[in-house]
Formats: sequence, structure tokens, C-alpha cells
Amino acid sequence: MDIDTVALTEQYELVLEFVARFAQYGPFAGILLAMVEAFFPPLPLVVFVTINVLAYGFWQGYLYSFIGTFIGSWLVFLIIRRFGHSRFSRLVHKSRRFDNLLHWIKEKGFVPIFVMLAFPFTPSIIVCGLAGLADVKKDEYFFALLFGKLVMVFSLSFIGYNVGSFISKPYKSILLILLTVVVSLVGKKIIALYEKKIEKKRFKKHRKV
Repeated sequence: MDIDTVALTEQYELVLEFVARFAQYGPFAGILLAMVEAFFPPLPLVVFVTINVLAYGFWQGYLYSFIGTFIGSWLVFLIIRRFGHSRFSRLVHKSRRFDNLLHWIKEKGFVPIFVMLAFPFTPSIIVCGLAGLADVKKDEYFFALLFGKLVMVFSLSFIGYNVGSFISKPYKSILLILLTVVVSLVGKKIIALYEKKIEKKRFKKHRKV
């Protein structure tokens, strides 16, 4: 091993030591950790999911991460739907992009919510907030959130669980990173295409008026 590899191995062992201590707090710690991201979007969900799958194993870590982020996103939706209309709507209407996404959700409901939540690295608070402003039916949002998070958390869990291969199998790691980037770019492209469609519809409607 060269010096860099030894240093990385030592750092990884320190991470595993921290993870082992974290796991002693039980499933509630893993669930609470994933819930936090729903309220504070700058915090990286992928890091929290990685901690969970390393601490509890793949399936338990995946389950705790899913439960945490699902509950957090559901609470954000309910809070904005009930109390945050005026404040959050002002922020949305300042951005043409968010305004278009809001109209897309109002028009289609389940589909845009599922699409945006299924792809990694989409800020949950934005999607949940827009769904709350759009007055999406609770059952429709529930199932879009359920299936979207199942897909997204699974992909993040897969990445997190294979974090050890960044040292032992660098080629596998590069492939994994590239795959994640490609999936994220495809997701952004799909969302951008729908944004353009909504923009055209709104422009045509405005011209008729």
C-alpha cells in the first residue's frame, strides 16, 4: 500500500468506529438522523443514509433512513399546507422555475412529486413545500412520497453501503459515482423538459387573456 491508501484506510477505520458507537443508540437514532434533512436541506441525506447502512446493515439502515425521511417530508408538507402558505408562496413566486414547478404539481399531482423525489439529491423541502402550496390531496401526496422515497433512499443506501470499495476497488467506485451522476442528470433533464412544457402552456394561456 502507498501512503495515500494507508491514510484513507485509517480514516475509514475511524469512520467505522464512529458508526459502531452510533449504532448503540438503537433505531431511533437512525430514524431521527434521516428526519433532520427534511427540515434542513443543506444537510446531505446521502451522508446520513451512509451512516445508517454502515451502522445497522443494508436493509435495516435502508428501512430506518426511509422511515426518517418519509416522516420528515410528511411533516414538512403538513406544516406548510397548514401554516406556511403566505411566507412560502412569496419565496416560490419570486422564482420562475419554482413557480412553473408549482403549476406542474397543481396540474398533474402524483407524477411530478414522484419524479422529483425519486431522483437523488433533490431537496425534499422544496418538493414538499410546493406540494403543500398546491393543495395536493393528502392521499395522493402520501403515495407519491412513499414510492418516490422508496426508490431514492434505496439508491442512496446502495451508494453508502459500498463506500468501503472506494479504497479496495477504486474502479467500482468510479463506476458507481458516474452512474449516480448520470441518473441525477437524467432526472434534472426530465424535470427541465416538464418545466418548459408548463412555461409554454402558461405563455399561451397568458396570450389568450
